[in-house]
Amino acid sequence: MPQIGRVSLCVSALLTFSLIAAADSTQPQLPTPPHVQTFAEHLSSWLDSFWNLSIFHLMSSPDSAPEAPSSLPVPLIATAPIPPCPVALLAPITDPKALSFEENYRNGETVDVSGMLPAAARSLARFEKTVDSVGGEISLKSGYRPPAYQAHLKDVWDKWQVLRDNALPQCENLRAQVEQEFTGHHLLLSQTPVSVSDHTRGLAFDASVVVPPGARLQRRRVNLDSLARLSGFLRPAVFADPVHFKFVGFRRRG
Repeated sequence: MPQIGRVSLCVSALLTFSLIAAADSTQPQLPTPPHVQTFAEHLSSWLDSFWNLSIFHLMSSPDSAPEAPSSLPVPLIATAPIPPCPVALLAPITDPKALSFEENYRNGETVDVSGMLPAAARSLARFEKTVDSVGGEISLKSGYRPPAYQAHLKDVWDKWQVLRDNALPQCENLRAQVEQEFTGHHLLLSQTPVSVSDHTRGLAFDASVVVPPGARLQRRRVNLDSLARLSGFLRPAVFADPVHFKFVGFRRRG
C-alpha cells in the first residue's frame, strides 16, 4: 500500500477514536480500572508522538511556521561619489614679494605706498592733508602692487565671476575662500584687474574719499576731483572705478 494511503487510514482511525472519546465524555464518569487507565496513558503518549511526525509538519500551513533567521548578508545600496568642484583652485602664490603682500593682507595691512614712485608718494601725502583741511575723510584701500600679486588679484576676480552664483555643495569651501579675498582686496565687479596696471608701475592708489558739500579751499569751492588735480592725481575711470587715482604730475600754469 502506498505511504500516503497508510497515513490516510491512520488519520481516519484517529478521528474515529476521537469522536468516540468525545461521545463518552458526555456520559457519567465511572472509576477507570487500572489496566484501562494504563492503556489510555499509553495511547495518549502514542498520539503525541504520531502528531509530531514530520509528515504533519509538512502538511501544516507555512504561515504558522516560525521564520528562521537569515544568515545572508544584507546588500548595501551603492551611492555615487560626489564629483569634485568643476572650478579650479586659486593658483598658488610663489613670488617672494607677492607672498609678503599676501601675508600683510592677512594681517590687515592691505596698503603699501613704499613701492610707489617717490613723486607719487609725496603727492599722495599732500592729497591726504588737503582732504583733511577741508573737513573730508580719506581711507586708502590699495597702493603699490608687485606684478605677481596683481596676477593673483586677477585670478581672484576671474574665479569670483564663476563662483558668486554657484550653489554646488562641493564648491562651497572654494566659494567662501574666493569671496573673502574678493571683498578683502576691495575688488569691484565692474573693474577687471589687468596684468600690468598703474599700481604695478607705482603710479596709483585706491581710496574711498568723502569731501563735504560746499567745501572751500582758500575761499574757493572745491570737490573731490578738483582737490585730486591740485595734488597731481586724476580719476581716469570715474564711473567704472571711482576709487582709482592715477598720478599725472603737476601741470604748469601758462
